[in-house]
Amino acid sequence: MTDLATRLHAFIAEDAGLDAAEFTADTELFSEGYIDSFTMTSVIGWLEEETGITIAQSAVTLENFDTINRMVAFVAREKG
Repeated sequence: MTDLATRLHAFIAEDAGLDAAEFTADTELFSEGYIDSFTMTSVIGWLEEETGITIAQSAVTLENFDTINRMVAFVAREKG
């Protein structure tokens, strides 16, 4: 995992009260019920703070935010 993915993985585990070994960078976190909308809101805030990007509500889709790898790819696209 990239540095961002590793830090995001740790943040999600802590915020959602999960064991980090329970999920990987490819686990569908929202679709499979690992996180809920409250945790997703925290994740978006964390990503904005960590990366300096602003995430539009319309960009928060399963295609962009269901896995850690999708989130990291989204950030990379946004940062250009």
